[in-house]
Amino acid sequence: MYYENVNGKVYYEVYGEDNEKTIVFSHGVSLDHETFKSQIDALEDEYKVIVWDMPYHGNSSFINNKLQFTKVSAEFILGILDDLELDEAVIVGQSLGSLVAQQFAYSYPERCKATVHLGGVSLYPKSNSLLKLLNPFISLTISLWPKKSLYKTFAKHKAIKEETRRYMERCSSETGKRVISHLTKEMVRDMARGLPEKTNEPKLISYGDHDLSFIKKSSKKWCDQSDNHQLAIINNAHHIANQDNPKEFNDALQSFLESL
Repeated sequence: MYYENVNGKVYYEVYGEDNEKTIVFSHGVSLDHETFKSQIDALEDEYKVIVWDMPYHGNSSFINNKLQFTKVSAEFILGILDDLELDEAVIVGQSLGSLVAQQFAYSYPERCKATVHLGGVSLYPKSNSLLKLLNPFISLTISLWPKKSLYKTFAKHKAIKEETRRYMERCSSETGKRVISHLTKEMVRDMARGLPEKTNEPKLISYGDHDLSFIKKSSKKWCDQSDNHQLAIINNAHHIANQDNPKEFNDALQSFLESL
């Protein structure tokens, strides 16, 4: 299925029953809706599950590079919910998808029942604005990196399971270096821009035990500043923890959903 607005067209899939609670999954940089296959299998009997390809990814269109990616993506989620006549949803985000989930919770609090973050970084409080000075180096590094080596390295440092690495390498090669560079810089800009205030919806904050130390420290700090949250550390998993150890992530996710 497709949803289209003035900024572009995005592809999405819907699973589960109409009368059940709704969960929307947003993937990370260079991936697509297939990131959440294991979560669909685990949840579709009890929930309505929506997975989608964010702009630049999979079957979705590009958007104007001057637009703020996370805000536009949050608008797309809102449009999908409106198209399906759904009042609210739990918004799940992996990495870049976590930033999108936070933008959605901030912009449309009345439509956000809760958020789930996997390998994410809090947008409140904002990071040091000097962080944006990294962007020229990000562009240069990615532009000079041979494509095949870039995609292999990207996968190797994000996942443990060989199956997950192959999936990431395939998706990265299809997405391309320019998109990876642009969205990596967008993430940095978002962290430096931040949100004006923290959001208060229930949160599940999670990460893999093999994830980057930056993600681990940021997640723990995020928990310290959050009043209504749960923390789940996924064992034997890296940044794409929902694929590296789907059973443990699904158990944590289902426990959180049942608590709402």
